[in-house]
Amino acid sequence: MKKIVGIAVVFVAVLSFTSCEQCATCTFNDPDRGQLTEDFCDRGRVYDDTFETYEDADWDCVED
Repeated sequence: MKKIVGIAVVFVAVLSFTSCEQCATCTFNDPDRGQLTEDFCDRGRVYDDTFETYEDADWDCVED
């Protein structure tokens, strides 16, 4: 019984960390259109992937 409770506690802790919404603001200096700004918020892996995509495209991103 203690093992089941322990596993449940770990599972809830993992879910609480991955369910926190994170936000970021990314900017890009376009020579034709000036400074572009994009804000986005998401959770977990989706947030990480979006953040990485912007940075791979040479945007400057700051976590809010």
